[in-house]
Parts: sequence; structure tokens; C-alpha cells
Amino acid sequence: MSLYSTVPIILTDKSRLQEIYDLRVSAYEDSPKSQYVNWRVFPNGWKDDLDELENTIHWIVENEVGKIVASARLAIVNNIHETGEPFDKFVLPQDRPFAYWSRLVVRKDYRKMNLMQALDRARKDHITNNNIPFAICCATTERHGALQRLGFNYLGDFYYNWPGKSTQNIQGFFMVNPSKK
Repeated sequence: MSLYSTVPIILTDKSRLQEIYDLRVSAYEDSPKSQYVNWRVFPNGWKDDLDELENTIHWIVENEVGKIVASARLAIVNNIHETGEPFDKFVLPQDRPFAYWSRLVVRKDYRKMNLMQALDRARKDHITNNNIPFAICCATTERHGALQRLGFNYLGDFYYNWPGKSTQNIQGFFMVNPSKK
């Protein structure tokens, strides 16, 4: 259970995306959200239309044998509808493109190594260094504090349907503008 490095790197080999899709399911199966994300619901891994887009960036952390043990994504989009989420009720800045911050996962046996914070920092640095005007994300209550420490502002709640479930869960909607303090 050792790491090659705790510094996230950008995934350049898109043939490894399946490894990330599988990691997402494995990581969620070892969490309280396993009723929503598991191998029965996602037998081929958890992926969506944003994953393979040219403007989507995936960061990974590998262990000493090169296996991906943590990942996060940032999709650069021009339209709120591209996220595939029901964010219409939120008023966003007019600047385009912007970032959709999503899909952070860490394997259970690597969760006490600050990888989540390292992946968050890599994404925040990317939007700042590339002059992306703002980023949006949604999160369950457990992630609210971490997002706020990164400068995200809570804009309100929305109802989220986990894939394959008809029940709705409340999630918080957040936005960060890296050029404003």
C-alpha cells in the first residue's frame, strides 16, 4: 500500500480511462454510497459522456506498481447542459468556457494519505493557471467543508438522481471564481 508519488499527474494515455471507470465503482462500493454506485448498476465501470471529451482532464495518482489508486476530473464546457446535471436554476457568470469539477475517487486503502486534497489542489491550480473564469461542482454534505476551504461558494441545493435510482438526494451546488478572493 505504498505510493509512487502523492503528486497527481494528468492522464495522457486515454487507453487507461477504463481503469478510472473501474476505480470509481470500486471506490464507491467501499463507501456509504454503495447503494448508488456498484458493479450491478455499472458492470462496465462508471463513465459518462464527459469522460472522453478532448476538453476533459483527468488527474491520477498511482501506486508503486503503476496502478491508479485515485483520480479526479475537470471538464471544460461552454454550456451548463453539457454537464448532464439539473443545474438550470442557478445563475452563473456569462464567461465561457468554464470548468465542471467532478468524479473524485480514492481507493479505500489510500484514503488517509491526503490524496483527495492533492487532487483538489491540482484542479484548482489548473483553473487558476489557465485563466478559466470559474468552476462549478455539486457535492454531498461530507464534501462541503473541503470545497469551501478551496474558495468555493455554496449557491444552494438541488435534487440529484443517482444513476439507476428513482429516489432523489439533496446535494449542494458550489462555484469558485479563482480570480476573485
